[in-house]
Amino acid sequence: MHSASEGVDGTAPAVGPVRLADALGWSSSALGAPMTVAPRRFLRAIGVRDDPKAVAWTLGVGVREHVATLNIVANRQRRIGMWSRVAGDAMDLTLLAAAYRHKREDEARLFGAMGVVGTLLAVDLFTAVGLTRADGAHVSDGSGSTGVGVEHDTGGGHTRVRTAVTIRRPEAEVRAAFRAFAWTAFDPAALEASGDVRFERAPGNRGTEVHLDHEPVVRGGGLGAAAAKAVGQAPDQKIHDELRRFKSLTETGVIARSETSPEGPSSARQILHKRQPAQPVEGA
Repeated sequence: MHSASEGVDGTAPAVGPVRLADALGWSSSALGAPMTVAPRRFLRAIGVRDDPKAVAWTLGVGVREHVATLNIVANRQRRIGMWSRVAGDAMDLTLLAAAYRHKREDEARLFGAMGVVGTLLAVDLFTAVGLTRADGAHVSDGSGSTGVGVEHDTGGGHTRVRTAVTIRRPEAEVRAAFRAFAWTAFDPAALEASGDVRFERAPGNRGTEVHLDHEPVVRGGGLGAAAAKAVGQAPDQKIHDELRRFKSLTETGVIARSETSPEGPSSARQILHKRQPAQPVEGA
């Protein structure tokens, strides 16, 4: 049975309310557009006198809203952008309260604007808290199950894969799942026909061992394989990545993924992240 949080493609969604955060991020630009394009008309629409000082504040808030969009949508750590949006909402309420005291033109419209900002503040706060809590959450990917038939071995050709994984499911279920999985590194039917993959009962009634001994073709021979490995795109790296995703999906019903690796385990992304400066772990 699949998890309630599973996506339509069989993968687990990125941890936390990311889609909601993105929607709120784009809404910032939608809200900021009239402030920057027609600030006086915007002020009149919310019941505030459009004097030069109010216009200047409105333009500033409009620019901040556009920056908030970039800070949320283009930021891997969306919680940072969401907390800045929460702070912006609080500032907006303060400005509206000041406008009510000194620049009020239409009380009903101004109260309506306060209500909208208050609602946005509540939604933004909920999203920011959700992202913060989820940041340290762990989604099971099946890696805690025991059993590895043989250690990874690339002896032989440049991209030979000789490995085995133990999946805590009956053999018939594992075979069916293997054929149904969306492999991109090889053709599962051809692999079974060639004998490059075999299924065996794991010792101790621990499920099924999937043994793989396969050497995919790589362009450019050893040089091409080395170049592909440098960026995590070698055929054997793709096979190992997809085996981990297959194990996760078959055992748990989902492929655990994150904001930094939305497709699941990825050698290419691990290499990319290793090249980036290390970041401190919060709460360490």
